[in-house]
Amino acid sequence: MNCSDTQKGWHLRVLCAIVFLMLFVWILPTYAAYGETITLVDDDCFLLVNEYTGYEELIPIHTVTTIGRENVKINGVISKNTLLEYTIPDELLLNDPYFAMLMMEADKYIGYPFVYGASNPAEGFDCSGFVSWVFIQSGVYNTGRRGATGLHTLCTEVEPEDIRPGDLVFFEGTMGPNVKGITHVGIYVGNNMMLHAGDPIGFADLTDPNWVKHLVGYGRLPYEEESENE
Repeated sequence: MNCSDTQKGWHLRVLCAIVFLMLFVWILPTYAAYGETITLVDDDCFLLVNEYTGYEELIPIHTVTTIGRENVKINGVISKNTLLEYTIPDELLLNDPYFAMLMMEADKYIGYPFVYGASNPAEGFDCSGFVSWVFIQSGVYNTGRRGATGLHTLCTEVEPEDIRPGDLVFFEGTMGPNVKGITHVGIYVGNNMMLHAGDPIGFADLTDPNWVKHLVGYGRLPYEEESENE
């Protein structure tokens, strides 16, 4: 082997090493986002463990209810409507860690006013801003900041008999007859109830005729698909 061949072989090894490092850097964040296991601990919290990084986090579980809660004033704005009293059964939270994580985040904002176009606690929330914030901040799924239609496009359609806590509920015509398409979204919490950014943020009964007549359907975000691909 002459010097030219040796030099070419060395260049090839360097090139392969560079490509490997680029692939490693690109793939690593993806693996870091997955590989999470969630285990119930002592019936009052979940232990979240990332198998790749070793990171551990305890997620305390508490009852989510509007009983005893009041409307919250944000930037001088407060809702005039009364919170509907309802309590999510604890077994629903304990049976599904993803749903529990969603509700532990959503519970922080019960009583907040509806503010059109708003999507954070400092300003308030509209319906899609609330749903997007809860999914992102809970770590369950990064929806990005989307409107109700955008959230609908992310979902797989779910038949009414298959709906489960954590699915999304979509409506049309809630902003008047001149506004077409999906106009409202909430999070299904079981027992024909949803948690949504009404005015204030709170629970609503999906069997109420006012909601039934506007119902479009149910959808499921693909967070479980990501978990299955870990």
